[in-house]
Amino acid sequence: MRLEHVDLMGSDFQIQSDMTLEMNGEKISAIGRDIPLVPADAEVMDLQGLTLYPGFIDLHVHGAMNEDTSDANVGGLRTIAAYLASKGVTTFCPTTMMISREAMGHVFMAAEVFAEQGICGARMEGLRLEGPFLSEEKCGAQNTEYAEWPNEDYLQELLKNYPENLVRIIDISPELPGAIEFIEALKDKYIFSVAHTAATYDQTRRAIQAGARNATHLFNAMNPLGHHEPGAVGAFLSDPKTTCELICDGKHVHPVVLNLALKLLGEDRTVVVSDSMRAAGMPDGEYDLGGRKIQVRSGTTDMGDGRMAGSTTNIYVEFLNLLRIGVPLPFAIKACSLNPAKVLKIDHLTGSIEVDKYADLIAMDSRFRICKVWVRGVLVYDSEKSLHVGKVPAQ
Repeated sequence: MRLEHVDLMGSDFQIQSDMTLEMNGEKISAIGRDIPLVPADAEVMDLQGLTLYPGFIDLHVHGAMNEDTSDANVGGLRTIAAYLASKGVTTFCPTTMMISREAMGHVFMAAEVFAEQGICGARMEGLRLEGPFLSEEKCGAQNTEYAEWPNEDYLQELLKNYPENLVRIIDISPELPGAIEFIEALKDKYIFSVAHTAATYDQTRRAIQAGARNATHLFNAMNPLGHHEPGAVGAFLSDPKTTCELICDGKHVHPVVLNLALKLLGEDRTVVVSDSMRAAGMPDGEYDLGGRKIQVRSGTTDMGDGRMAGSTTNIYVEFLNLLRIGVPLPFAIKACSLNPAKVLKIDHLTGSIEVDKYADLIAMDSRFRICKVWVRGVLVYDSEKSLHVGKVPAQ
């Protein structure tokens, strides 16, 4: 596949005009101008007027299109993956909740089958476990009946029939008994993210030093930043070795606070996530989230007491929101692509447009409308041809 006469965002995240990009199988094989056509019968696509950007990566996705990761349904995961691809997401981590061990086992089984079926939209980069190692005090919509203290036996039992890398991210509350030791023991196998926590600044610092270098949806389900007790928020904002997820839908974090956080984090530490639940891509109404009924009104989730429970947004909408509030284009793209790739430790494979990296690409027009999306060289979304892999309505 050869894409010609296209502008593209290079590895320095600056736009290069009138370029040619060649894919050989899953990877980018050449980028430049006046590249000889080899082989002569290669498929050529003229993308004049469009710009290529690296595919978005969503580390935190519970569901979409009335499907949920915790449903443990292979068809549901395919639908979620196709929906995400239509929004420019090329890689994602299906995210669980606090559910029973038996139910978690079913999720693992479905995830393995889904991964084996090949590309049908966004590609799964392992599961994310948002639970059970979370503080009951900050669980929100999560079912505290299934809360557990951090322990290796839980993971070993679930993974005994699966590869360890089926799970990539584990959310954890640092204040739980055994949490620091748990992080230290497994930091080389899993990515730990501090979440749903009432931890103090000092407790969070110990977790960071132990190996938990990412913050889950910063500000949400955490004690607020205090001038006497900075808490988890202060610990992460002040540590340059960490990354912080932000839900940039304008609802989960007030725009003023979001702007302050973006200035502190900068373009290398900001990670945009959706935390979307099954109502994403769906009309307002009542939806299930971890066994709890959630109301969605004007696209905002409500547990019934005014507290939000996940989101209905997607990274594409959040990307546009960042541009709308004045975030520079390179910053906004890195926060949606390269930075989450770094969290997952796959930035040598994806997250930017470079030779020998996977052809995970979004083609947008001058108004930032998504026109085409490739995942590992496979065209999974085309707005002109109404190509959608899975049960996704036209954009």
